[in-house]
Amino acid sequence: MAKDRLIRIVHGSYGRATLHLIEGALVAHAHAEFHLIFKLGGSDALFKVDDSTVTVSDDRALLINPWSTHAKLDQGPERSLLLALLLDPGWLGTTLEIENAATGLQFQELTAAVDGEIATAITALSGCLAHGETNATTSCEEAVAQLVRATAARYAKLRSMTEVLATSKPLDYRIKRAAEFIRNHAWDNPNVETVANAVGMSRSRLFDQFKACMGTSPQQYLDWVRVSIATQLLTERHTSIGEVSHQLGFSAQSHFTRFFVQHLGISPSEFRRTGIVAGVQSEQ
Repeated sequence: MAKDRLIRIVHGSYGRATLHLIEGALVAHAHAEFHLIFKLGGSDALFKVDDSTVTVSDDRALLINPWSTHAKLDQGPERSLLLALLLDPGWLGTTLEIENAATGLQFQELTAAVDGEIATAITALSGCLAHGETNATTSCEEAVAQLVRATAARYAKLRSMTEVLATSKPLDYRIKRAAEFIRNHAWDNPNVETVANAVGMSRSRLFDQFKACMGTSPQQYLDWVRVSIATQLLTERHTSIGEVSHQLGFSAQSHFTRFFVQHLGISPSEFRRTGIVAGVQSEQ
């Protein structure tokens, strides 16, 4: 992968903001965070969200709710400059002054029009990401908050407790144990059969019940946990990339790199090299 392509990453209490010139596909995945994707340049980008195919263009952004399965589709050599926000539900709830955003807040549409206050906020945030915190007139967290508020004001719905309860998925105690097992053993990269055996279920039954209760498959849940661990370790810089790979149970660092690229579109070394944490540029 080219080492000079445009990548900027800022980590904060909100989660992660990435300015990324990306090509190729990303595997189908899901996560607990809200995900907003805006196009700043290059080709339009195609995504599949659950059963819908969506185009991210100059005038349409993508809004993804927690645990919606999504993937970037392969468009060959075409490259897109995308601004992506991975937003922590707790931070989002505090910013929008609502309780329990993970279940109480939902984007009602898959796409948002990029105009007005949204377009203005995108310009401010992309400038912050492109030039760094120290050269920006507005901090990146403030810029993220402005963009989120502008988008949520038009496209987010606060769900009533009645709606939340009516759409809540039943949580089988064995599925709760399965999710805990995955989180506690993510370092060992357990397969679905291992998880099923640990909670006394068949592989097929676990898959069906996990999907029904959690909204995602056991494998996608495991992948989310492992990606979260990897990005946290790479951000903190306490261990080498090889050590992160080994700790997560990959037999070779190249396998870890492939896994990371398939989910984020960049390599672990690019992620570490281009990251900014809490307004301070990472060491090079």
